[in-house]
Amino acid sequence: MAVAYSALFNGGTVVRPHLGLAVDDNQGRLIQRITYPAVRHVDFNPVNRDAIMEGLREATSSPGGTSYDIFKDFPRLVYGKTGTAQHGYNESGLDQSWFIAYAPSPKKPIVIAMTVEKGGFGAAAAAPAVRLMLSKWFGIPPKLVQGTSKTL
Repeated sequence: MAVAYSALFNGGTVVRPHLGLAVDDNQGRLIQRITYPAVRHVDFNPVNRDAIMEGLREATSSPGGTSYDIFKDFPRLVYGKTGTAQHGYNESGLDQSWFIAYAPSPKKPIVIAMTVEKGGFGAAAAAPAVRLMLSKWFGIPPKLVQGTSKTL
């Protein structure tokens, strides 16, 4: 899912998920830059893309958005979508919490997909965890904010 979202954010290039960008020596000098070729390219109708991006932005930054209560005071722009997978069969009765986010940045853009088994609604567990990860990524003091938004 994160791969599909990243194509939406980067002009349609579908990238292969990866963990590293470079290899440094013990003095911090660059030994090798690691590049990952695009898997493919997807063409988005600009009108459709803009509508999707606006919805993802409003979910985190507009009152009533499913993750607004988590990101309303976050100092960076975040596009996001909560999700909940129902699991009526588990002993706790709690659903699986989902959240996917994109935080643009000229130097450090990032896409994060998070799921928390038995975490409840997306705003209850996954979105707060993503906020903490984004705080670390951008050097922002961490603040745990548990959301209360849910889809009825």
